[in-house]
Amino acid sequence: MTMMPGGSPTAAETGVIFDIKHFAVHDGPGIRTTIFLKGCPLRCAWCHSPESQSPRPEIAFHPDQCIGCGACVEACPNGAQTMGPEKILRDLCTGCGKCAEACYSGALTLYGERASVGDILAEVGKDRLLYETSGGGVTLSGGEPAAQPRFASALLKALKEKGYHTALDTCGHVEWGTLERVLENVDLVLYDLKHMDPVPHEKMTGAPNWLVLSNLLKIAQLDMDLVIRVPVIPGFNDSQDDFRVMGKFLGEQGGIETVELLPYHNLGAPKYAALGREYALPHLQSPNPERLVELGRLLETRGLNVIIEGVE
Repeated sequence: MTMMPGGSPTAAETGVIFDIKHFAVHDGPGIRTTIFLKGCPLRCAWCHSPESQSPRPEIAFHPDQCIGCGACVEACPNGAQTMGPEKILRDLCTGCGKCAEACYSGALTLYGERASVGDILAEVGKDRLLYETSGGGVTLSGGEPAAQPRFASALLKALKEKGYHTALDTCGHVEWGTLERVLENVDLVLYDLKHMDPVPHEKMTGAPNWLVLSNLLKIAQLDMDLVIRVPVIPGFNDSQDDFRVMGKFLGEQGGIETVELLPYHNLGAPKYAALGREYALPHLQSPNPERLVELGRLLETRGLNVIIEGVE
């Protein structure tokens, strides 16, 4: 994407995104368009979108698609592309994307492009009829959208001015003043809650949970729709005690009614290798549906409405 010329200052505001998903049905009500912003303050061991973590554009390499033509080596202005066993010298790579543009076979993918608010308004405008007929709208996800607060705020403001329903998918690990400004034009918050204990939370995400819990309490007091999302990770947060503590906490807060359980999956594991990283949980299996139902019932005893992804 390239920035649109002219227009309002808001329309010209830019940020780095790595995907736009049309016809999204799991990121809020109705049929939606989800905009994925790059950059996240956490490093969850199970993250299925490692391409979202760094705020900078980066190149992924898929060796099974490489035909060995060497076009990427010629295109790279920094000498980061090689034909050797270490395909990308990542300390030299600036994420300019020229190698991916030159790659005939699609073995190289650029994750992260700068786009303007105007660009995204034009893109989501294609789906307006779907929003109107389904009660849908636009969701900002990531990464962590509030990690690009100026861009996220400008985009959400512009979306509301167009009459779109807006949702924010957030990990909550953001200073409250920043998050509060982003929330000004949000209709629905999808809030990640991973663990109630700060020690395992920090071990598996890279940060304690005090900021996440503090922000959640503040949002629960606002007059806005709020859905809690819990990734269920075997061996991390899937014990009955974990869910009893979480259920008690959530059940005692006004403004929290719905919890979504998102079962762990390893579909993002191949992305780590493509980005030159190692996946931390290669042997972890998804929780079985019966276990998810059992955990969900512990939350229901606290008066919470529980939705389990993939379980009828």
